Amino acid sequence: MVSPASLSKSEEKETLNPRNVYHIGGLQVRFPYQPYGTQLAFMSRVISTLDRAQRDGRCHALLESPTGTGKTLSLLCSVLAWQQRYASRFPKGNSAHKRSHFTPDVTRPPSTEPSNVVEVEKPPRVPTIFYASRTHAQITQVIREYRKTAYRVPMAVLGARKRSCTNRRVQGKPNLDEICRCLIKDRNKPKCPEFIGKDDIVAHPSLQQNEVHDIEDLVKIGYAVRGCPYFAAWDMYERAQIVFCPYSYIVDQLIRQEKLEDKLNGAIIIFDEAHNMEDIAREAGSIDLGEETLFKLQSELQLLSLAIPMIYQPVCDAIDGLISWIGSRKDSLAKRDPQHYFSSWTGDKALRELEESNITRKGFRKLSNCLIDAIERSMKEIRPHLSGIFVSTLQELLVTLGYFFSRDGSHSHTLDYELGLQRFIKRGDSSGKWTHTLSLWCMNPSVVFKAIVDLSSSIILTSGTLSPMDSFSSELGMQFGACLEAPHVVDANQQVWAAGIFSGPNNRPLNASYKTNDEYPFQDALGKSLEEICSIVPGGSLVFFPSYKLMEKLCTRWRETGQWSRLCLEKDIFIEPRGGATGEFENVLKGYYDCIGGKKRLIGRNRRAGTRVDSKKGGAFLAVSEGLDFSDDNARAVIIVGIPFPNLHDVLVGLKRSYNDTYKSSRNLLGGGEWYCQQAYRALNQAAGRCIRHRFDYGAIIFLDERYRQQRNRVSISKWLRQSIKLYDNFEESMQDLKSFFPSAKEHVDSKMLSYKEVIDLECVVQTEPETSFVISGSSASSPFSCSSGLTLERGGPPSVSSHALKRRKFISSAAVIDLEKENNHDIITRRIEFGSDSSTETRARVQISCLLCRSPLGHPDNNGSSYLNCLVTRSSKKYLLSLLKETSRSEMPTSVSVIVTDCSSVDQRLCTKDEGIWCEQDGCVFNTIFCPFCSVPNTTCLGVQIMATDSSNVHFLSKILFFSDHLNVMGDAAIKETLLEHKVT
Repeated sequence: MVSPASLSKSEEKETLNPRNVYHIGGLQVRFPYQPYGTQLAFMSRVISTLDRAQRDGRCHALLESPTGTGKTLSLLCSVLAWQQRYASRFPKGNSAHKRSHFTPDVTRPPSTEPSNVVEVEKPPRVPTIFYASRTHAQITQVIREYRKTAYRVPMAVLGARKRSCTNRRVQGKPNLDEICRCLIKDRNKPKCPEFIGKDDIVAHPSLQQNEVHDIEDLVKIGYAVRGCPYFAAWDMYERAQIVFCPYSYIVDQLIRQEKLEDKLNGAIIIFDEAHNMEDIAREAGSIDLGEETLFKLQSELQLLSLAIPMIYQPVCDAIDGLISWIGSRKDSLAKRDPQHYFSSWTGDKALRELEESNITRKGFRKLSNCLIDAIERSMKEIRPHLSGIFVSTLQELLVTLGYFFSRDGSHSHTLDYELGLQRFIKRGDSSGKWTHTLSLWCMNPSVVFKAIVDLSSSIILTSGTLSPMDSFSSELGMQFGACLEAPHVVDANQQVWAAGIFSGPNNRPLNASYKTNDEYPFQDALGKSLEEICSIVPGGSLVFFPSYKLMEKLCTRWRETGQWSRLCLEKDIFIEPRGGATGEFENVLKGYYDCIGGKKRLIGRNRRAGTRVDSKKGGAFLAVSEGLDFSDDNARAVIIVGIPFPNLHDVLVGLKRSYNDTYKSSRNLLGGGEWYCQQAYRALNQAAGRCIRHRFDYGAIIFLDERYRQQRNRVSISKWLRQSIKLYDNFEESMQDLKSFFPSAKEHVDSKMLSYKEVIDLECVVQTEPETSFVISGSSASSPFSCSSGLTLERGGPPSVSSHALKRRKFISSAAVIDLEKENNHDIITRRIEFGSDSSTETRARVQISCLLCRSPLGHPDNNGSSYLNCLVTRSSKKYLLSLLKETSRSEMPTSVSVIVTDCSSVDQRLCTKDEGIWCEQDGCVFNTIFCPFCSVPNTTCLGVQIMATDSSNVHFLSKILFFSDHLNVMGDAAIKETLLEHKVT
């Protein structure tokens, strides 16, 4: 529950600050920055959706807001503001845990019960917020945004054991889950010392007062106190009002029912990056069983059946039946190509096929009970039991058959499933060995999603690219009370060059459809087109292909013709590995980033061995996966080759198309062809969205295919981009326009950044008192700060809230410029000064900085998502700074230290303090040591000092922060890196 009493001091200050409170949809929302119109519209839709859910019992939303528009922050602030208001209306609501969902605001009908019966109505429970995303990395990014808000409620972040384990004896082992369960089988006498210490994590000082944390923070604390972050997180979950977790915790039926269902009743569920939610739901209700896996499972079950036949014999019989069925059908499958045979059954035909394998509708209740018992024995480490790898197989089988037979008692879903059997030779297998796979595929994602819809009060699906949106309602079986396609915050005409190019340099039509992509003239024209584009684009280029097959085909052709070498002269080429391990992909990606960042290195696999990267020309990343995330110079151009239609020869795609055609009318689905097109354009919009990642980004989005000439092939492109697309029949003309775009876009963004970030308000409002004297270069300035020495010092005051007196500070070459403006009973002083330094080796720059230990950004984000700040990189010989270094280092005390100097107003305000500080007479300043407020253990990372007050000779340091360069991660241009390196050497 959120109430004024539970707010921290910093939150109370935010509440009192009217500049951070905005009235949206009848609700006061605390938002850390001046919101864009896009953010206001987004928050308004969230609030209206939740209000309607409260009124009507249930309401859902489908909200698209392009990357860089502050979607996550807007979502968190609005939903937490709504939860806080709800909690204030029902202060005892959290104790009512038995209620299925919160009560809508409707008048209750007259009671028909006897008048002497007194009905005690339970207060409605404050709905828990579940914020789900695809990966742990995305959850970490969301929590980083949550740190920026003024809201603090009990929270929990859930993740897998392998990411949380701090027991060094078992962490990293492939069967970690199984070992963990074994060690804590007896909860009263656990054999894992970390499990015993889990309460020490929950009680850790850094997590009190609802402090924001992510899994990495819990792990750090876990190592410090020797506790278990995994089980500590689940303990925190019990009282959490906002829960961050991967999709699987909500979509997976077994996890949901075992651990989350109580809190999910009446919850607000947010699915971020939800553009693939239809596929995720279908996969959660499907299973693929390889024949080899079934043989191994059969062997283990046969042994267990001898020990406990009541549980394991029915399961063993079912597996035996499936193996026999595969053996009887594998030689009569329909031929698709010489190395692939496939047949499928649905409805009553699928039922009859399963009956032949001893799995029947009538017998499924008994089978499911045995499956549950077998799984529970493994989970509770009751011997004898199945090994961990087979437990997962049985869990998938239980869930999929449960949906197929409708274990919950609802109508049968047999028509929503395809029972399939494949016989094929694996790609790249030279042995020619046949593989057999049995599949039970869900064609209708609403089969899985309906249970989630029924549990929740409101589901919000959001992403940077949900368009086209038509299929979500019909596929997921839910109605959306609110839909939004928000505009972008960038100036699409100035910062984006969107073009459809229909022909190559020799007027050869570009058409990557399956009918023409095998033709050499097309392949050669495409190669020459990419060469020309790469010669113009600065930095990195991201090239998307519809499939790995086409990408490999083109690369082979270009190597044969010499086009590959010509491409490599323009950009260093990096290729996304097909189906490679995570480590392989990360290595290729790191090589690309290093190339763009100017690091020289030897390229191995993707280029001729021993070739050295030219760091000046940038790189090109050839990819198929649309989920890659690049910004700024990493993707100054996104080039989309063709239209990424799903593979027509994929059996699952064909079955889904047929299913939608069959049930288009009866189940209100999109036709198969329409569904197929929407899948393509959603992937296309995902790819196009990789280019512009924040409000100061710019780049080119190029559609290379003549099919974009047709209006029907552009109508489903994201709304923010669609109207800006220029169409070119002439390749040379398009290249001329592309050449002129980059310098003009850079100039536009640079001026935009200067006006937005370099103009910093440093006003002070000072009461005029006759006995007060203070000096800035001989002029009256801010209020005095008296130290024990009796010396009168300059001190920076808070920014003025008088809007009519606001002054803008710009960086100028003079040491100090003082502007004085007289008001009625006080002086408004606007200081415009240079940073100043006590070293001749200095560089001015715009950089992004973050804590070296926890990687949290330290700049004031100012709503653009990039957190740039203006600074001076220099060396300082201030004695107090050197003494701080002496405390943390045993080495000889240096005579000067490399520092980054910036204004207090440019950094995250949680770094700043109102404390009195320490006066250092030698330095002529009052210092306050600043520590990273985001590190899990307080006061561990000393970042530098805040100048609280100065004597007249040090006034240029007033209201400044001096960061230790070596204690930061600094992102900037080559000049800043060179200066920092030079400082390290000296």
